[in-house]
Amino acid sequence: MNNNLKDYIKYKFHNTLSKGTIALIGWLTLISLLFIIITSILVKITVEGGNLSFLNIFWISLTRILDPGVIGGDAGSWAFLLILLFITLVGVLIFSTLIGILTTSIEGSIETLKKGRSKIFEENHTLILGWNKKAIAIITELVIAFNQYDSKYSIVVLGEEDKVKMDDQIKEQVGATGNTTVICRSGVSSEIGDLRMTNLNKAKSIVIVPHDKPYADIHTIKTVLALLNFSDNDKKYNIISAVNYRNDYDILKSIAHDQINIILTNEVIAKIISQTCRQPGLSLVYSELLSFNGKSHYKDLTGPWYEEASGDEIYFSSQDRLIGKSYEEAILSFNTSTVIGYYNDTAGVFLNPKPNYIFNEGDQVIVIAQDAEKIDYVLFDNSNINETIIKNRQSKLSPEKILIINWNRYTPLIIKKLDDYVISGSSIDILTIDNGQLDKEKMEFDHLENTKVNIIYGDPTIYEDLEMINLPEYDHVVVLSDFSNYQTMDADARSLITLLHGRRIIEKSNRNITIVSQMLDERNRAVADQARADDFIISEKLISQYMAQLSENKLLFTLYNELFTSEGSEIYFNNICDYVNDSITTNFYTLVKSALLRNESAIGYRKHQLQYDVDENYGVKMNPDKEDEILIESGDQLIVIGETVRK
Repeated sequence: MNNNLKDYIKYKFHNTLSKGTIALIGWLTLISLLFIIITSILVKITVEGGNLSFLNIFWISLTRILDPGVIGGDAGSWAFLLILLFITLVGVLIFSTLIGILTTSIEGSIETLKKGRSKIFEENHTLILGWNKKAIAIITELVIAFNQYDSKYSIVVLGEEDKVKMDDQIKEQVGATGNTTVICRSGVSSEIGDLRMTNLNKAKSIVIVPHDKPYADIHTIKTVLALLNFSDNDKKYNIISAVNYRNDYDILKSIAHDQINIILTNEVIAKIISQTCRQPGLSLVYSELLSFNGKSHYKDLTGPWYEEASGDEIYFSSQDRLIGKSYEEAILSFNTSTVIGYYNDTAGVFLNPKPNYIFNEGDQVIVIAQDAEKIDYVLFDNSNINETIIKNRQSKLSPEKILIINWNRYTPLIIKKLDDYVISGSSIDILTIDNGQLDKEKMEFDHLENTKVNIIYGDPTIYEDLEMINLPEYDHVVVLSDFSNYQTMDADARSLITLLHGRRIIEKSNRNITIVSQMLDERNRAVADQARADDFIISEKLISQYMAQLSENKLLFTLYNELFTSEGSEIYFNNICDYVNDSITTNFYTLVKSALLRNESAIGYRKHQLQYDVDENYGVKMNPDKEDEILIESGDQLIVIGETVRK
């Protein structure tokens, strides 16, 4: 045999070995058969084997390979025993090799499973593309939603993190998931090959989690392009994602059209902060409306999400008994739920319609309720309303002086949105560390209609710098997170120090100044509560809740889009004494009726005396039972949905 032929045979042999466990077992089987045949021939020529058939000898040799212990009972000539000893030793060697192959194969399979690279076969699942804190928050919200029901649900996560680490984080931060199975796979969401693992075409909704890294929107755009190239063109997907910037939003709409609902994160957060700084407590309302609630349906479950799940959410409900009735009658005909609008295929979502709007066949009423079972129609009874205490007064407007501490990507948008709310003569001061970028940004504020912007350079974590600007002169203070210059925990720590200094300075004066702070990590909220801020905006949590809600109900996109933009109806905290007399006790029916006279839909109230009480939800009471008696006190506020107005 020449060297070329030997190399060729060696090459082919190595190729078969590389084919894996089955090939290795096949070679072991062939080698075993070869030795059994040789042994059978040798035994046949011995005295003991002369009287046995070849099939019997073959069986004797096979049993010695399979069970070395059999040789202990053999008897015969030394030649016969030595041959059986030989085949027994061969058997030991072969089985040792076989055990090694199987062990390696099993370990390899386990390692492959740990890497999360196997295809899943779930159907009607929620697919989450991406992995970070937002993904965990989305999973938490979905677990709460799914555990309201008895069916089985599944969530599939495709993230760039190691599968084992993702599983561990879910176990630690979400806890028991009840009727919901969470399956993690490691991969890149913008890679079509990795998307194949997720059974994408069978998913009921797809959530693209915004990236934490710089240029996050680019990652989202790449993922959307991969989805559009991979997915079944005949199927309409419920795809939800979020981008930071308007230009990236326009790009996604141009390539995906109506196949995706996109949250414009910067504008949503800026809108919430600009509203909340003038109406502390508003973020609590938004967080409740964006949360799933199903606590009464949980079955022996424990975990962080179980403890936090409470409150009310938005439902679309068909109520035939409302056909032919007005919106005014509808809003007063539900005792344990709050009507805020209607939906039909023609008009879509319509919040806070005129009181004389008549419900037609096919209309669904939009309500805030603790759960679907508590949406009970009760025939309207005018005797529940105390019209003698109702009044319709508008509080006098005056220019406002607002301080914004720190500069991040939300600051320019917040300033522009504040300009839409305040009246002429108002001012906005910005206290920030000089970063050289502000001179360029400042040019954008020369054309504001109602406010004048002034930039003050200083470090807000230094007590003397805060004291220098005379905090008690301001009506509202906003402490933004300095995430442009610091990591999450450091940025939140700086916000906390600023809050403590600010509250100390303000307490020396007799002025009632509202302080609102933006926090990045919700875990820091408990610590920050000690600083007695009037409200906190947890940006990541709000956006994650927003995305989770849309994954379950596409109709909510239009509803939230109206609440989070300047057009249409918005949520306001108004002086309750503008609606009814002060220092009296009345029911919520009367407050709802008073709000209707101003073309507003009342959805709750806030008690001023409880604004710092964590156990009482900081005084905010959403969707109260309309028959419950409420003591009206100075400083209390009525929470309403109404048209955009300057307050």
